[in-house]
Amino acid sequence: MADQGGIFSGRHAARQVTLRYGASLAVALVYGAFILLRLRAPHAYEALLLVWDAMPNRHPYGDLNAILQAGACWHEGVNVYAPSDCMNGGVYNYSPFLLRAADFGIGPQDLTVGGLLYGAAFIAALALLPAAQGCAELMARVLSVCSGTVVYALESSNFDVVMFLLTLIGVLALLARRWVAFLGYAVFLFAAACKFYPVVLLGLAVRERLVVLLAVLGMSAAAGAVFLICFAHGSATAISILPAGLPFRCVFGAMNISFGLALLRYLPVLTLEPNVPQFFTVVGHPGVAAFIVLGTKLLTALGLLAGYIVAPRYERLLLTLDASRLLFFMAGAVVTVFCFFAAQNLDYRGVFLLFLLPGLSAMAVESRWGRGLLVCVLLVLWEAFFREGTAVLGWAILGPEHAVYAQIVFWLCREALWWCVAIQLTGCVVCYLRAELRRMLLGTKFGGDASKFASTSLR
Repeated sequence: MADQGGIFSGRHAARQVTLRYGASLAVALVYGAFILLRLRAPHAYEALLLVWDAMPNRHPYGDLNAILQAGACWHEGVNVYAPSDCMNGGVYNYSPFLLRAADFGIGPQDLTVGGLLYGAAFIAALALLPAAQGCAELMARVLSVCSGTVVYALESSNFDVVMFLLTLIGVLALLARRWVAFLGYAVFLFAAACKFYPVVLLGLAVRERLVVLLAVLGMSAAAGAVFLICFAHGSATAISILPAGLPFRCVFGAMNISFGLALLRYLPVLTLEPNVPQFFTVVGHPGVAAFIVLGTKLLTALGLLAGYIVAPRYERLLLTLDASRLLFFMAGAVVTVFCFFAAQNLDYRGVFLLFLLPGLSAMAVESRWGRGLLVCVLLVLWEAFFREGTAVLGWAILGPEHAVYAQIVFWLCREALWWCVAIQLTGCVVCYLRAELRRMLLGTKFGGDASKFASTSLR
C-alpha cells in the first residue's frame, strides 16, 4: 500500500508540475526552434514564420534595436524625433524616459543579449501565473502562448513584452499582504513612464480601502508631475508622431472599421495592401478624415454602451474566481479595453490577453458566456494564421482577381470578433468597478459575499 501510495503521490506531483510549467515548456520549445532555424536554416526560418505571420526578418529583435539605436543617437545629441542618418531615416516614438538607458551604457551592441533575455524572462514569467487546473486549461494556454501574437512579440522583442513582465510583477505585489502591495502600484507607474498606456492599471486601486486609494492617487499625481516636468515635451512629440498602420492586418482597435471602409471605398484598386501613393490618395480625399474620426467615436460609444448592458451577466462568474485569477483577469481586461478604444495597436500588444486565461478557463466551466469568450480570445491570438490561410484559399479557389473578396470577408469577421472580445471585457470591467466602488463608498458587499473582490487588498 505504501508503494502504491508513493506511485499516486508521484503522479500527482508530476501532474502539478506539468500544469504549472507546461505552457512555459511549450513556448520554450517553439522559441528555441525559431532560434535554431534562424542560425542554421534562415530560409526554413522565414518559411515557418510565414505560418504564424510573424513578420519574417533575418535580422530579428527589430523593435528593441529601434529603441537602443534611438538611445545611442540621443546620447550623441541627435534629435531622434525627426528622420536622420543616425536613425536610418526613421523616428523615435516611444517614451523619452527609455532614452535614458543610454546613460547606463546600454546600446545597440546589446541587441542579441537583450533579445534573448526578453524571451527567457517571458518564458519564465508564464509559470508565475496561476497554475492550470486541468488538461483543458493547459491546452488553452499552450495554444495561446504558441500563437502568432506571442511569436510576433518575441521575434521582434517588442517592448510590450517588458510591459507584460512589469504588469505581472505589479499584480503579484498587489496579491501580497499589506504595504507590500504599494510596490505593485509603483511598478505600474514605472511601466507607464516607459510606455504610457499601463497608467490604466492604476485603476485596480479601486479594490483598496478609500484611504489607500487616496494614497495611491496622491503618489500617482506626484510621480506624474515629476514625469511631466522632465519629459513633457518629448512625450507630446512622441505621441504626435505615432504611426497608423493599415487596418487589415497585424493591428486591432476601434478605428479599424471606419478606417478600413474608407480605404475600400476610395482606393483606386480594390486591395487590402495598397501602396504608399494609393494610401495617401485616400487619406487626402475630402471628408475621409472626418468620416474615420466620427465613425470611430460613434462605434466607441456604442461599444461602451453594449459593455455596460452585458455587465450583469459576468457578476456571478467573477465571483467564482479566486483572488489571484480575478486580479490577473482584470489587469488583462483593463489594458485590452483601454488600448482597443483609445488607439490602433499592433498585434503584439495582444500578449496582455494571456492574463485573461486563468480566469477565463474557470469561467468557461461555469457558463457558456465564459466558454464563448475563451474561444474568441484564442481565435484573435491565432488570427494571423487564419488570415493567411484565407488568402491562400481565396487565391486557389477564386483566382487572383477575386481573392480579395475572401480577404475582405475575413477582415470583417476578424473585426467582429475583436469587437465581441472588447465589449465582453468592457462588461467585466464595468461589473468589477461598480462592485468595488459600491463596497468602498456604501460599505455593501459584492453579491452579498464577504467582499471577495477585495479579499487581498491593503488592510
